[in-house]
Amino acid sequence: MKIKRISAIILLCVMMVSLLASCGERSEIPEGYQLVACEGDCFRLYVPTQGWMPNTASGVTGAFFSMDENASVHVYVADDAGEMEIEEYWEKCNASFEEELDDYSFSGKSEKLVLGGQPARKYVYSASVTLVENGVASTETYKFMTVLCKYKEETYAFVYSAPEEFYDSHLQDVEGNEDGEGILPYFVFAEPYESGEEKEYSSKVEVPEGMKLISTDERAYRFFVPENWIVNKRTEISAAYYSESDSSNVSLQMYMTGDETQTVEDYFAGCESRYQDIYSSYTLLSTEDIEMDGIAAKQYLYTITVGGVEYKQLQAIVLKGAVFYTLTYTALPENFDGHRGDVRKMIENFDIR
Repeated sequence: MKIKRISAIILLCVMMVSLLASCGERSEIPEGYQLVACEGDCFRLYVPTQGWMPNTASGVTGAFFSMDENASVHVYVADDAGEMEIEEYWEKCNASFEEELDDYSFSGKSEKLVLGGQPARKYVYSASVTLVENGVASTETYKFMTVLCKYKEETYAFVYSAPEEFYDSHLQDVEGNEDGEGILPYFVFAEPYESGEEKEYSSKVEVPEGMKLISTDERAYRFFVPENWIVNKRTEISAAYYSESDSSNVSLQMYMTGDETQTVEDYFAGCESRYQDIYSSYTLLSTEDIEMDGIAAKQYLYTITVGGVEYKQLQAIVLKGAVFYTLTYTALPENFDGHRGDVRKMIENFDIR
């Protein structure tokens, strides 16, 4: 990989959406945090459950705070570093940034710290980035923090980026507070992450009678389904279905709002607009006030037609903090009512950590 990789990661951070740590894997996820990891990662990244959204869709382990604020963290192996020492590798990166990034500025200073129990160095710099939204291009100054360290002969890069106006707002989340709680303090190196590990659940969770937990420890919520439902392990979201012959299914997804005034009604109005565009037909049947995790929520019942087949869907949506949690139940009309009792239990037992 060429030096342009680190520049590409910086742009990915933008467009996607006293430090002490022990070497070796943590026995449990820190309270109030969620795990983010890709297959094969030799590290574990923990980000707060409130506000931060895991993001591994690109194959790079990371998380973002808000699509509007574009604050994000990412971790990757700098495989173009070879046997270079950290400061030598940074000089290479710095020269590349000066050449490739507009209005690039670096003070020339670095700071010593510890990452995952390993000696590391922190570099803070800024650059102008051009963004395109709805066909309109705009240029904004971004501030970056790159932390470099060596672990088992590999060079690891931790990158935090945000528009300059939002950079300080999330700095404590990243660098840690006076109690040593933060993304960098909780970072650890570990054995390669395996998908089997992704399906491990906390033994400390009290599971409702007749149900099972299908959300993993890395999620910011607890999602339970009846024991006879089958977990769908082929998806990154929490999902389950009833049987091979009756493919009625449920899923739980999260969406972060960038607008503090947005309501559940606003969110679903946006969903409706998309449904009308992508489905052959969409008909809203009913709207109901409910509760999820003791919070006022909404439940929407509607029909959609996909590929000539009609389905009934129920969406239960709750907003907590800046995150919408959406439980979606989908079934053929003839199977829909048969599982409504099960879905009601799922909604009643849903828990946000």
